[in-house]
Amino acid sequence: MPKSIGRFGFDGTTGRSDYGGRRTHIIQLLRDTRKPLSVSEVADAVGIHINTARFHLESLVDAGLAQRSAQPRSTPGRPRVLYVGTLPNQTHERAQGFRLLAETLTQTVCASVPDPHRTMYTVGVEWGRKLAEFTADIPESEEDRIALLLSKLEALWFAPELVSKGASTLGAFREDSPELTSEVTAALDSAGSAVVFHHCPFVSVTADATSAVCSLHAGLMNGLLDEMGSTQRTLAIHPWLGEHQCLAPLVSSSKDGTDVLPVVVAPN
Repeated sequence: MPKSIGRFGFDGTTGRSDYGGRRTHIIQLLRDTRKPLSVSEVADAVGIHINTARFHLESLVDAGLAQRSAQPRSTPGRPRVLYVGTLPNQTHERAQGFRLLAETLTQTVCASVPDPHRTMYTVGVEWGRKLAEFTADIPESEEDRIALLLSKLEALWFAPELVSKGASTLGAFREDSPELTSEVTAALDSAGSAVVFHHCPFVSVTADATSAVCSLHAGLMNGLLDEMGSTQRTLAIHPWLGEHQCLAPLVSSSKDGTDVLPVVVAPN
């Protein structure tokens, strides 16, 4: 399996603390924390001086990867400054440029090729293979391969969650998603596990080209899984289970990632 020498962890994403330096660690910290963090809290968590933490946080605000706010006070004094991570498809003008590019490319493919579903899936497969090439060590166990898949999806801002059959995570997902159709429930029951996307970084494009964008995501998953030597594949994507929530059941398959063309199941 190909490995990229000297570029480990460089996969075109924001990176993770495992691969990058302090700033990527802070990005990960902000994204993983449910509440806004102060400069001192970030400094303590990362193990750096408070002035260094402030410098990195302000740089992330300038880059559109964090937002700054002032904590309201009921007593006199300077309000405490808090920071939270910002998903790159939100308001920052640099992110808007990439959103516009993604939207334009997707619309062009959908209007220009006879089978955009297949074309976008093929692009996704190659994308996934490239992510595997830029990984230092491909895990040997299936469990670790799935963990790496989630890690890559997390770095790409999909906010993924693995739900497993017979596990509490699946029960909790069902309780939090009362709108699940019988078709989705049946898919969960037949699959060993499933990946839930709690955020779609292509959400501005998906509304007009759901099948094409979901095919791209399925290809990304299957290309990465195939390149890692995993036997797991997603054969269907169930979009719009929530505001941004999609579900991709995983099943065992001997097919090469390129030979699979998952179904995009339209919501009722």
